[in-house]
Amino acid sequence: MSGPALSELSVTEFVALARVGFVPRGLVIGSCVFSAGTQYDWTVQTHEVDALSNAMRTVRRLAVERMRKQAAGLHADGIVDVRLEVEHHVWRGARQVAKCLAVGTAIAFDASYAPATLKHAPSLRLSNGTPFDSDLSASDFITLLSAGYRPVTVAMGNCVYGLDPREQRQYRGKDAEITSYTQAFFDARELAMERLQHDLFKSFPKGTPDSPAGIVGMTVEEETYGGGGASGPPIVEFTALGTAVAALKADDPRRGAGPPKPALVVSLDR
Repeated sequence: MSGPALSELSVTEFVALARVGFVPRGLVIGSCVFSAGTQYDWTVQTHEVDALSNAMRTVRRLAVERMRKQAAGLHADGIVDVRLEVEHHVWRGARQVAKCLAVGTAIAFDASYAPATLKHAPSLRLSNGTPFDSDLSASDFITLLSAGYRPVTVAMGNCVYGLDPREQRQYRGKDAEITSYTQAFFDARELAMERLQHDLFKSFPKGTPDSPAGIVGMTVEEETYGGGGASGPPIVEFTALGTAVAALKADDPRRGAGPPKPALVVSLDR
């Protein structure tokens, strides 16, 4: 039995999308639970924990792919407001397990809702016919279109570093930089951003129809867990996240006459 389309859009975002002909198709969710081996397999040194880095890279990719597949089943053009929720658990036997949930709102272009100037606008689906996905809000998505660009996919990169707890003991009672930790944080950030670009252009090579022109909404988040009274050695994870964008077709009527001008927007749905 079919019902109204579910979404996490605010009233403001819903109305803004409708004004350019987009309607929500439903809430789409992808998930993955992944085992990264046991903590006994790790060498307690200040270096990358390859098993965890690979697990986090895979778990996010699979969750997003499943979310995108669900959106394709709803005949959506794309997904907006994508968010990734990641959890780490230690199961019996010191087994490290990662869980990722990808959630977004699938949207589709409906010419019957669009203004006359946009009724014949081309689809924003990717060249292979699958929906785009983006962590941009609905309002940022519309601004992006008026600037002459379209979203391609959520670009992701990550790195998980282990920190040797024995190194902390050398600094007890001292007021000094823990240089190995400083370098570890720097290396982890750089690797996360490098992998974001590597994985993105591997999926969308330069010269292809959906090859990205850049990445917008870029964030690099840090999470630490383990160490102290927690299970396992201290771990730091860096995740680089953004939305890859490509240029709209030259004749796409969604293009604005020029770059959008900044404007003060006050939410009326609070």
